[in-house]
Amino acid sequence: MDHMSKPKPAATRHKRTRGTLRVAIVFLALCGQLLLLAFFVSLLRQNAVYLYFSLEIVGAAVMAFIVTKNRNSSYTIFWLMIMMILPVFGYLLFLLWGTTGLTHRKSKTILENIDRGRAFLEQDPVVYADFLNSHAARQRLGTYLLDRGFPVCNNTQCTYYPLGELQFDKMIEDMEMAEKFIFLEYFIIAEGRLWDRIHALLRQKVQQGVEVRILFDDLGSIIKVSDSLVTELVSEGIQAIRFNPVHAHIFRLLINYRNHQKIAIIDGHIGYTGGTNIADEYVNYTNEMGHWKDTAIRLTGAAVWSLTVTFLQMWDSESNRQSVYQHYMPVIDARGAGFFQPFADGPVNNPDNPAAEVYSQIIAGAQQYVYITTPYLVIDNAMKDTLCMAARGGIDVRIVTPKTWDHWYVHMVTQSNYGELLAAGVRIYEYTPGFLHAKIILSDDDNGVIGSINMDYRSFFLHFENGVWICGAPVLQEIKTDLLALFAVSEEIGLEKWIRRPQYKKIAQDILRLFAPLF
Repeated sequence: MDHMSKPKPAATRHKRTRGTLRVAIVFLALCGQLLLLAFFVSLLRQNAVYLYFSLEIVGAAVMAFIVTKNRNSSYTIFWLMIMMILPVFGYLLFLLWGTTGLTHRKSKTILENIDRGRAFLEQDPVVYADFLNSHAARQRLGTYLLDRGFPVCNNTQCTYYPLGELQFDKMIEDMEMAEKFIFLEYFIIAEGRLWDRIHALLRQKVQQGVEVRILFDDLGSIIKVSDSLVTELVSEGIQAIRFNPVHAHIFRLLINYRNHQKIAIIDGHIGYTGGTNIADEYVNYTNEMGHWKDTAIRLTGAAVWSLTVTFLQMWDSESNRQSVYQHYMPVIDARGAGFFQPFADGPVNNPDNPAAEVYSQIIAGAQQYVYITTPYLVIDNAMKDTLCMAARGGIDVRIVTPKTWDHWYVHMVTQSNYGELLAAGVRIYEYTPGFLHAKIILSDDDNGVIGSINMDYRSFFLHFENGVWICGAPVLQEIKTDLLALFAVSEEIGLEKWIRRPQYKKIAQDILRLFAPLF
């Protein structure tokens, strides 16, 4: 239902101009950084030969260090290629842009807050024992996530929403009933009809004494909302923070490490996650790319606390304040079949990446089928090999990507990965009615993940993400039914058709694949 009018065109143009200007300033600053670095290297080569030679030796040592570290293969190959072509320049560039370790103060802050939050996530031994008894075949995956600090939860009910508009209608209804707090964490907030509905409701809830916090990614929303949005929200009594402002960390390229998580919490009893952001296209108010297909889930019960902790970890990391976790602990009074493990991932824990490991384990452990939906298929050799091995082993592996793209270069890399997968027996579909943004992996009717995780390098290694691993719950059958319907309205891509694609596409895709870690 449309409760609010559209933004005024003039205001929208002004908002987009300001956001575009900020992006342009950051881009020019990055270009300037590259030019200064090149000038510095040139001066060294001409006037400090011994120092230049010393840096070459150090660069070679760094190359050996990268190889011996347990990093992603695509990441390793990309940086080795840069440093081999540009020995000293590439080495210095790696120091600026390629490291994601604990030496950076922001990374340390985030890790400290993550560790603090994990102390509030305790595993009920009775629930874990029940999980092992009823789903012994999934012990490895459940125990792996538990070892990473994410407990197995029962007593949770889950509702699946095959469209964003269905999710937000229910979410707004839940927020209307909020009595204590509302937490919203999204990669994108965009001014428009959906935001107007939510914003008006949040103002009303604040006046009723409800605590409201909003955390949104600065780069994701930079041309979607006005620069004054945070100030406006704070003046209304709403706590609001931009995650990782793009201008603040140019010299470490932390503009790359975005908060892609999507979480909504109402009173600690209700939680939402999935692929949707707060923008009109996600509820099909606009249709520039055709029908927008996205999905989400609503949780009530014990598993919501894990989502709440994830939100508070990220909030505290950016606010530089410590939340009192105990204030947001709910009294759980819910029943539900199955088990749920909400989990999170991010670049500060590289090379340990739960999201990538969960996907790999689900694929490798499949006995009958694996169904995947993702807007981007930019995967490394290890993930590709896992998919191919499953398909060659007789597993029904199907992947759905969009036929209509939002970023042409990412779509080119996505399609470049089809060949090896198709040759191994993986079935690939492209969603034809519009744009597919859903992020799901489902296997064998008994387990799967839904959340913010794209099947690409950024989600697995560069972004903060979240998902929920679901095991043995009735909702999995609803998800499967929706995916089967999705296959029916999508175009299946055959190997012969892929091979016959135009020559210019083949060349462009091969070149762009070299830079896949940047996409």
